[in-house]
Order: sequence, then structure tokens, then C-alpha cells
Amino acid sequence: MLEYDDSLETVEQKDIQSNVLPDGAEVSLEDIEHCYDMGRVVGDGNFAVVRECRVRGLAETFAMKIVDNAKLQGRGNMIQNEIALLHSLEHPRLIQLFRSHHTDTHVYLLMELVAGGDLFDAITQSGRFTEPSAACMIRDISQALEYIHSKSIAHRDIKPENLLVREKSHARSVLNLKLADFGLAMVVTEPVFTVCGTPTYVAPEILAETGYGVGVDVWAMGVILFVLLGGFPPFRSPDRNQEELFRLIQKGEVHFLSPYWDNVSEGAKAVVRALLEVSPKRRLTASQTLQHGWLLHAIAQKDHKGAIKATDSMAERRNQQKLSGQVESAENKSDSHKPETLAEKYHAAQTYKNILNYDSDINACDRDQQIQEIHNMTSNQQNASHAEDTTTMNKQYTTDQHKPEKPAQQEDTDTKQE
Repeated sequence: MLEYDDSLETVEQKDIQSNVLPDGAEVSLEDIEHCYDMGRVVGDGNFAVVRECRVRGLAETFAMKIVDNAKLQGRGNMIQNEIALLHSLEHPRLIQLFRSHHTDTHVYLLMELVAGGDLFDAITQSGRFTEPSAACMIRDISQALEYIHSKSIAHRDIKPENLLVREKSHARSVLNLKLADFGLAMVVTEPVFTVCGTPTYVAPEILAETGYGVGVDVWAMGVILFVLLGGFPPFRSPDRNQEELFRLIQKGEVHFLSPYWDNVSEGAKAVVRALLEVSPKRRLTASQTLQHGWLLHAIAQKDHKGAIKATDSMAERRNQQKLSGQVESAENKSDSHKPETLAEKYHAAQTYKNILNYDSDINACDRDQQIQEIHNMTSNQQNASHAEDTTTMNKQYTTDQHKPEKPAQQEDTDTKQE
């Protein structure tokens, strides 16, 4: 059995002073069981499971992410990339990694436990949010992005599923967010051409393959702000056609439809437009977002009235479908003029996005592979990408050509912890 490391780790001003396995060490299952007391499952996916965990002898509860190497199928570089980046980063708006260990078959990540679910859950439960509530969440995201961007790191997969909720105050509807899942993150020292991300949140310059930088994260934050205030994404294909979605994103025309946006201020709309600026050079940065007048004013109001409950018939159907996962009716499909809320779009298709499933992200991010363009999408591929906002980009936009996406495999569960 390995010797144990008595070095101290900071956990929210608390020290881990117990027998902790050496960081990065190859260990045995016996070592893991000797050092850690595993608890209930708080999240799982195709490649990993997350359990509540305690270091034996301590009362502090952590999260242990257990990755099955056999299921990574050649994507082990993504978990190693996540470990390396998280070890180099320390910020209150980022998920914290304390230890990593590996056996012959698994990788173990001892992480901060964030037990409040993720922002996706909050959106599906609440619909739309007041401007002060949305502003507080955008502040949290901007602070995380400002920090990693200052280190020339692009996250490249900003989305509600990767924003974990640290605390919830139902009286004020205040959600404090932490950024998670750095599997696609990378240091950007020159324009990047690899296509990756999640379709609803992907920036136009990624699709154009003209080279991109950290600004792609800000674009995704703009999509999230639009969803928080309006209840549905800014770019939507009524037929759920991925090619059409990408054309709309590259065009970048933002419409504030009535009645959903009638009570939203012009200041908030101005921030949305500035974040969803097609030109990266004219787009706001994370630092500029933090200094924007609307954000400062909305936060100062501290008028957190909670999430706005939608009152239209579509929202009512969404609530009925939330637990049952009912498939969208023909009546809903025929109404192409009324936008779906984010909750409806996800629950109706029974395709919750799983943040543990690296394969469900656009896996075109192998650093050493050459970008390969495939110009025509076959009809079979169109059928496979019918839920463009919950599946990954079609394989025509990825360098990993080993197998096509299979959305049915991504419907396992709703994950609340990275």
C-alpha cells in the first residue's frame, strides 16, 4: 500500500490534514477504499460517475468523480487536460480540484462538492428570471471568464449544464454559480481553428473556421443571458435542422419577440446585443461586461423577485412534461412561429445534456489532429441531429470521424455535478 501525503490543502479556509493519497499518484483500489469513504451517487454519465465522498477522519464532504478509462475510447487526453488546467487555476467562481489519482482502470478526481444542481435545472424549473437575478448570474460567469481569459484560457463549452449552483435562496432567487467541466478548455496563444462546443451556444467564428480566441466564451454567455431573460435561445430552427441553426448563428440577427421581451429593459437588450456581436473584435469582453452600466445597476437594485413563471399554454404543457418526459405533440411541432422555452425543448425530446459525457460534446478537439471539412450532410445525419441544442454538432463539424453521434445514447440522466 502507498505511503500517504500529509501536506495541507485549502478547502474554503479549511485544511485537509488527514491521510490523503499523493496527488497524481497511481494507486490501487485498496488505497482508495482505505483513504476515502464513498457515499451516494450525485451524478453519472456514459464515462463517469460522481459520488459524495469523505476523506476518512474528516467531516468535510467532497465529490469524487470516477472516470472509467475503458469508456473513454481514446479520449483520455480530455480528462488529463481537465486535471492539468484545474490544478493551475484557483478562483471562487471555478470548481476546485483537490486530488487526482489513477488505477489501472479508473481515474479518481477529488473535487469540491457543489450540491445545488446546475443552471440548466434552474432554468427548466423557473422559466425566465428578473433582470437583477440574471445580472447576478452573468456577473458570476463574467468573473470566471475574466480570470481564465487573463491566463489566455478559453473554456470553449460555456453552457447552463457546466455552471453549477453553489447556493440557492428561494426567497430571493439568487443563484451563485461556479464554472465546471474543463475537458475542452485550452490555452489560446494564436487563433484556433478546431470546431468544438455545443450547437446552441457555439460562436459564429467557430462555425466559419476563420480562427477564434477566448471571445467564443463571451458569445455563449450572451446566449445564456438571452435564455435567462427570455426563456428560450436566441437562435432556433423550427424544424430542428442543425444546418439552419448554424446559418442563423453566423447571421447573428437577434430578435426580442413579444410578449416574452416586453418587460425587459433596453439596457438589458443592449447587453445581449453586445455579447452576441458576430464580430469578435466588436464583442464585449468579460471585463467590459462586469463594468457595463446595466449590470451594475441591476445588481445594485437587489430587487430579486424570483423567477418569472410563464403563463402561456406552452409553459403549462412544459410543466406537465417536466417529470414525465412526454414527447412533443404534433400540435406543438406545427406551431413554428411560437418559440419553445429551453425547458420545453429539452424535456419534450427527453435529451437532458450530461456534463460528464465528454463524447456528447463536440469532440473535434484533439490538439494534434488536422481539421477535416465535410461539406454535405446526409439525410441520415440530419435525422440523427434532430435535437440540435442537446446533441453535439454533427460529425461534419468534427475531426473525430470514428463514429456518428447517437442522440439516444445521450438520454441517460440529468447530471448535477461535474
